[in-house]
This record gives sequence, C-alpha cells and structure tokens, in this order.
Amino acid sequence: GQSYIASMEPKLAELRRLVVERGLEVDIEVDGGISPSTVAGAAAAGANVLVAGSALFRDPDGLGHATAELRRLATEAQGA
Repeated sequence: GQSYIASMEPKLAELRRLVVERGLEVDIEVDGGISPSTVAGAAAAGANVLVAGSALFRDPDGLGHATAELRRLATEAQGA
C-alpha cells in the first residue's frame, strides 16, 4: 500500500542516463505505488523492474489481467 512518489522520476531518469552512458547492465527497480496510473511514469523515467502488489490484487478482473495491463502500459511508456 505504499504511495508512488512521482517527484522521484527525474532521479530515475538521471540514473538511467548514467547507466546507459557508462554501458552498464543494471536494473532500476521501483517498489511502491505501482498501478495503472503510475506505471507509465516510472517506466518512461527509466525503471525496468516494477514491483506491484495492491494493484494486482485489487484488480476486479484478476491477476492475469492486472499483470498484462501493467506490462502493456510500461512497454508503451518505454516506446518499445
């Protein structure tokens, strides 16, 4: 039930820039508040590991739907 802190997105983007610039293979994880309304911001900023809890279990259409929807939104936000 942790809240998403959108003000961290610029820090995520800077970290992703440094990772790419240095040619590193590093995952950037966001754990807290990932939901359909926040996943795009985190993914667009550079996170590639997204931990969702409440959003998965509260989806009335079930875990499979929730997972697919979050994955779709993240992929779209990354431009992939």
